[in-house]
Amino acid sequence: MIEGKIIQEVSTFKYLGVRIDSKLGWSEQAQASNASAARWIMQFKRLTRPSTGVSPKLMRQLYLSVAIPKLTYGADIWYTPPYKPTGATNNSGSVGVLKTLQKTQRLATISIVGALRSTPSDLLDAHAGVLPMELLLRKSCHRALVRLLTLPRSHPLHKIIQKARSFPPSKHLSPIDQLLKIFRLHRKTIETIAPLTEICRNRFATEVPSSRKESIVSEAGDAADFKIFSDGSGHDGHIGAAAVIYKKGVRRPIGNIKAHLGPSTKHTTYEGEVVGGILAVWLARNTPGTVAKHISLYTDNQSFIAAIKNPKPAPGQYLTQEMQRLANAPLFNLKIKWISGHSKVVGNEEADKLAKEAAEGKASRRLDLPPLLQKELPISASAIKQEQHAKLMRRWRREWTVSPRRRRMEKLDMSFPFNDFRRRQYKLTRGQASTLFQIRSGHFPLNVYLHRINRSETKFCQQCEPEDGAQEETVDHFLFKCEAHAVCRRNLVRAIGRRHLNLPDIMANPKYMKAFTLYIAKTKRFATVVN
Repeated sequence: MIEGKIIQEVSTFKYLGVRIDSKLGWSEQAQASNASAARWIMQFKRLTRPSTGVSPKLMRQLYLSVAIPKLTYGADIWYTPPYKPTGATNNSGSVGVLKTLQKTQRLATISIVGALRSTPSDLLDAHAGVLPMELLLRKSCHRALVRLLTLPRSHPLHKIIQKARSFPPSKHLSPIDQLLKIFRLHRKTIETIAPLTEICRNRFATEVPSSRKESIVSEAGDAADFKIFSDGSGHDGHIGAAAVIYKKGVRRPIGNIKAHLGPSTKHTTYEGEVVGGILAVWLARNTPGTVAKHISLYTDNQSFIAAIKNPKPAPGQYLTQEMQRLANAPLFNLKIKWISGHSKVVGNEEADKLAKEAAEGKASRRLDLPPLLQKELPISASAIKQEQHAKLMRRWRREWTVSPRRRRMEKLDMSFPFNDFRRRQYKLTRGQASTLFQIRSGHFPLNVYLHRINRSETKFCQQCEPEDGAQEETVDHFLFKCEAHAVCRRNLVRAIGRRHLNLPDIMANPKYMKAFTLYIAKTKRFATVVN
């Protein structure tokens, strides 16, 4: 009883959508998350069958946009990515939870690609275009941690996060302590992103022409007293920014300024574009004769123009706010315009060249730069997340290299994780896409496969004549050798050409893929193939 009120004891309590049990554990939440996702995926499966229903492209989009957020909600609290402590034999972390969630994702990927139930999970994930569940959850936890590290001082969690970073405990680690240890983000200075921003009335104007040609014509007819071109560039793993200024009636530039931001693991090209804008305004302020004049600032990044009008809670926010502050200074009449990149506009090409030089480290002196750029910039939240995604993709590729399926798949397609094939597949009907995936995977309802899973009494082709001898009904035999389908095969040859009558060529061309599935349908070997 507290203050005269009876407080009932319960086994679990739900707060902000997350369940916690009486032992301050998260097993109930993990089970609830999986159950919620599983229920949704059961409904998800009703939208499709291997040969009919919603297209693989839409099924994938639905899974990523609806099921994954449901499944990973609060994962940074209740899920700890498995890791192996020094000297340990077994993994620590949410190993059991991961196995359960992997089974749930498997149901979804089978529905996305239209596979048979026996298809290996590594093939399903790659062809569905979905990270393996372990990597997907790791990415979700990393994104949540980065977001926590960007919170401003005014946020209630800021002190808790900073304490966890500064004084990591040696035992009894909280979820935040676990993630900081796993992702090694204790010592990294990450940018701050304020959840709310003030809306101010801008003194500068903006202009975004409706087309590339219109932007070039607009620049050519611009009668401003000064034109400044800014650009940001990623080059050889580093990010640079630059601005160059031209005076009306003078063909050559009268000044330029360059800044090197750092490696692309810490900064993004978008940051380079914003810094280019800051350099442009700084250059205008420090160029004689610009006071009270009309100045046009050209950039080839429309996102940058949209952001500086009203900085949002997003990565690079502190840079867009600084750009907005400088641009609103009542020194000259500034108009920020979009110019199409790589359009042979002299000023834009010069800015691009200077930005690449800055990325190589050939920057202006620190003392010549704006005060914000004279010191090392904090690490971009976007850059950290991009770096983590790249690590996960490298790990996924390493895991694929030891897969028993790799050698067979490389005979058809070397481009793991098969993004190009998936884009070609999206041009097909649901039935066609499912059939082609089953052929690629080797899990296709022919007698060799059916006999292996005890669904057929024989592994031999029942279409061949007895005098031809017993032939195993493999994918190769059915598609290219079986005499029972010779007439249909001749039509296929006429459609694609004899030199393309092989799986690698067929799988590389949408036109051949459609003709191939038409051939399979006309053999009438499978009642479910839709052409």
